[in-house]
Amino acid sequence: MKTNPVANCTLIIRSQVEYSAATQTVVLRCLLEKVATGQRRGFIDIDDLLVALRAELMELQNQILPPDAQNSENAARMDFSPTTPDAAP
Repeated sequence: MKTNPVANCTLIIRSQVEYSAATQTVVLRCLLEKVATGQRRGFIDIDDLLVALRAELMELQNQILPPDAQNSENAARMDFSPTTPDAAP
């Protein structure tokens, strides 16, 4: 299993609240920026922002530990061996 033990990624989330006097509504605008590439993505829906952030974090995780290695590591963590109850005092 080949892993890269260190990966750095800086993500910046910026938010701005805008008030429209004409419609008397408030709009939250968010920007997700990946500093290394300069890529910026704008959002007006928090759920969409969180989906994009999760995708970025999963990509980072896959750089550290490839998906096939993650599956074998997760399987190794699951211990289905029978347990014996502790003896009563």
